Amino acid sequence: MRYGVISDIHGNLEALETMLKFMRKEGVEEYLFLGDIVGYGADPGECIEIVSNLPGKGVAGNHDWGVLGLTPLEYFNNSAVKAVEWTREVITDTQLEFLEKLPLVVEREDFTLVHATLERPEEWRYIYSTYEAHQNMEMMKSSVCFCGHTHMPIYFVENRHITFGKEKLIELKENHKYLVNVGSVGQPRDNDPRACGVIYDTEKKIIEYIRQEYDISRAQEKIWKAGLPEFLGTRLQYGE
Repeated sequence: MRYGVISDIHGNLEALETMLKFMRKEGVEEYLFLGDIVGYGADPGECIEIVSNLPGKGVAGNHDWGVLGLTPLEYFNNSAVKAVEWTREVITDTQLEFLEKLPLVVEREDFTLVHATLERPEEWRYIYSTYEAHQNMEMMKSSVCFCGHTHMPIYFVENRHITFGKEKLIELKENHKYLVNVGSVGQPRDNDPRACGVIYDTEKKIIEYIRQEYDISRAQEKIWKAGLPEFLGTRLQYGE
């Protein structure tokens, strides 16, 4: 099976469509999405429609929960609050219902999905260090767990000791655990503005990071035209 794994779309239709087009060409059969379909970008409804029709599994993110009123607005910065409030006004009841049905964790034999952390996923904690990774890897029932939230592509490997890496290709080994942050489709923050995701090939036992250029100018124009904070558009061109 070839899975396309995507996270943190954040209402960026241009980035999402570009990434999915590439993944289809690469023979992806199912999609795994890790939350934050909405927030920041100007096309939340369109992104929900696309994701809801993809074959596969997915989980909710903190911005999805913010729109649902499940995560208090005090959790977010001012720009994010404005985007959450605006998103509530422009998405449909059906699209809202789709977000409501998303679980916080999906566990399968060949993968685990979570937006932030397996430890108290509703608190939206971050994984930046090997110590934080270890806390979550202890809770993993599968050998591979995919997460997002930080918008930073990085992976952790545990086999006696925990190491981390940022290589494009991960070759999965037996008796190892892998915690893989797939980065962000719609708002990368690793100083690379290209949309980011991964392809997980269970037969070849590899995970490959994918970067795709997309029409950033178009995404920016929509954000500014919608009256959302200027910063949310400007940051896209810098990948920060």
